[in-house]
Amino acid sequence: MKKAFIYLMTFLPLASFAQQIPMFVGTYTNKTESKGIYIYNFDTKTGEATLVSTQESKDPSFLARNNNFIYAVNELPNQEGTVSAFSFKEGQLTFLNSLPTGGESPCFVEVHPKGNLLAVANYTDGSAALFDLETNGVLSKRNRLIQHEGKGVDPVRQEKPHVHSTFFSSKGDRLYVQDLGLDQISVFPVNKSGTAYSLAEESEDFFTPAGGGPRHIAFDKKEKFLYVVLEMTGQVASYKKEGDDWMYQSTYEINPEGFKGQNGGADIKISDDGKFLYATNRGDANTIATFSVEKDGGLNKLSNTSVKGKGPRNFNLSPDGKYLLVANQYTNNIVLFSRDTKTGLLTDAGKEIKVPAPVCIIF
Repeated sequence: MKKAFIYLMTFLPLASFAQQIPMFVGTYTNKTESKGIYIYNFDTKTGEATLVSTQESKDPSFLARNNNFIYAVNELPNQEGTVSAFSFKEGQLTFLNSLPTGGESPCFVEVHPKGNLLAVANYTDGSAALFDLETNGVLSKRNRLIQHEGKGVDPVRQEKPHVHSTFFSSKGDRLYVQDLGLDQISVFPVNKSGTAYSLAEESEDFFTPAGGGPRHIAFDKKEKFLYVVLEMTGQVASYKKEGDDWMYQSTYEINPEGFKGQNGGADIKISDDGKFLYATNRGDANTIATFSVEKDGGLNKLSNTSVKGKGPRNFNLSPDGKYLLVANQYTNNIVLFSRDTKTGLLTDAGKEIKVPAPVCIIF
């Protein structure tokens, strides 16, 4: 009994401390007042966010985290972009190094689950870059540049390839490359040799609805179903895995019925329990849609909620799933929504974070 008492006394302060977790916000600095990456302490109980520090970086639009290392793509205007590595300790980021991404407008970055490989999407050039990572977080070298070729049906938006995201599967055995310009998703098997990871030479490709423009994807818990947000049509397309193939199932409208205006589908996420899916639309809509995920992989629209701003570029769920935070790029605010974990529905929490041109939120 005495040992149990001592264990309880030592555990309680740790549980209380875990209420405060770090939150990182990537921004655009070009023609804005932003300094770069903003680091907050986020209170998971109250939803309050306290600014701890800022890290100067040029246009660190999208971020990824691997333990105590943060990676940012520098989406530099009209020139080759870079990817930068930082270490994180005691609320501060320390710059490690940066490397060219091999293309213009890098807009997405993700780290392999084992932390040895990093993938970047170069939007303007329509390419995906792979980088080796050192154990100390440093970017070692660019080991692969995958260049797409071709065009889509829209002569303005799809005049050439535009790679928009690079997602690893949860096991790290696949890399999914979404190309808005080609209406195509390329799936590369990931090979392992010792502690090093590399991609297979050939990809297994499948297509999304013509003129939709695939942007980001999300999986159900078992990765049997895949969902992709279509930027140009403001829709979500669903696919079911049959063997090694992804078979198209259906398309769902992000916007409320009767909406007329410009679309700009942006981000998509599924709750950790796999029961609810969320997707944002920018353009003239500026809403986030809530869907329930059915057992057969189908989606059922539950609601559309105003994001209380313009340009909901990215959003994220707090680790406990009780809050959903939306980064509104054009109104310089992150809006906080309370989330009912049983119904999936969102309500305005009455809180917002003022930050210049927020683009990406990670915890």
